[in-house]
Amino acid sequence: MSRNPQKIRNTATVVIIILFVVTLLFTAGCSDVGHKPLTFKICVLKIDADGDEQWTTTIDGDPNGIGTGMIQTLDGGYAIVGTGTGPKRPPVTQATGDGVSVIVNGGAYSIIRIVTLDAGGEMGLDLKTNTSPDSGRSLVEAPGGGYVVTTRLGSLKRIDENGTVLWSTKLGEEPDQGSWTVVRAPDGGYAAAGNNRTVRLDEDGTILWESAFAPDKSARTIIAAPSGGFVTGGTCDVGVWVTMLDAEGDRVWNRTFPNELLTRLYIVRLSPDDTYDLIYGTEQHISENNQEDKWITETTEVSLSADGQMIGEKPVQVSRIIVATEDGGYAYCGYAHPQHNDLQSHG
Repeated sequence: MSRNPQKIRNTATVVIIILFVVTLLFTAGCSDVGHKPLTFKICVLKIDADGDEQWTTTIDGDPNGIGTGMIQTLDGGYAIVGTGTGPKRPPVTQATGDGVSVIVNGGAYSIIRIVTLDAGGEMGLDLKTNTSPDSGRSLVEAPGGGYVVTTRLGSLKRIDENGTVLWSTKLGEEPDQGSWTVVRAPDGGYAAAGNNRTVRLDEDGTILWESAFAPDKSARTIIAAPSGGFVTGGTCDVGVWVTMLDAEGDRVWNRTFPNELLTRLYIVRLSPDDTYDLIYGTEQHISENNQEDKWITETTEVSLSADGQMIGEKPVQVSRIIVATEDGGYAYCGYAHPQHNDLQSHG
């Protein structure tokens, strides 16, 4: 399969932007706390494929401003989804168990926030959905404009360019909070993975099918497969797992990689030669006399054929914040921690 070299360079550049957003958004603005209310800032650093800085943008002005997902948009810009602050609710009167009424301050609450940047890092839209308390987790562009967003409370929402929620679909039964991830389906619509299921929806948010996994399985990631189906995976009681679903949600193959240590699946990707690569990390706690406790992380890449057969395995040096590049490599980032031997991430 031939690849466009310029496309590869552009993809690598975008990946680095994503990683810095995820890394810095939790730490920026935290060094000068003093006696002031803590205000988080979303910081975006754009560098080229050679590692040279091109621009930086800081998105602030919101005490709950946290970004959790970022994509490059079709017009060459970027969209970030996360948390914003909703309007303050008025105080309410509540009755206690002994019949005494108390006034409870309403305060502000977290809402979904989407911020867009153009290709040069200039801020465009700043959308806040003034709906019930929730926050965004991942997003994709929707046909005709706007975005489809997964939320912390386990919903998939279509949001137009004015911040209006056009439809909302619950992805699971209550209580069903988790880190859901959404992708565009090859033939239109969407697929989302989270907790122990994958959900396929059409363009209007109607659920077409659900594929449930064993209760111990927690889905972390999902990608579209060339066959029209999807590959998803995550963690389970014995280690990590990955499975392929066809276009109707039926399981084509399933693989589990047991490990007695704490194991996390970082990523599954379609490689340039149409095989599947997954990277997972195992963590081991080490306590030595007269020394601080440490966590040792080892990361492994496993390659699977199109029918799920293992064709390769090797150790790799990567972190939890990782995105695959189209040239078959990875870009990753994080912050150093003295008690860990790998780069760390929040959340």
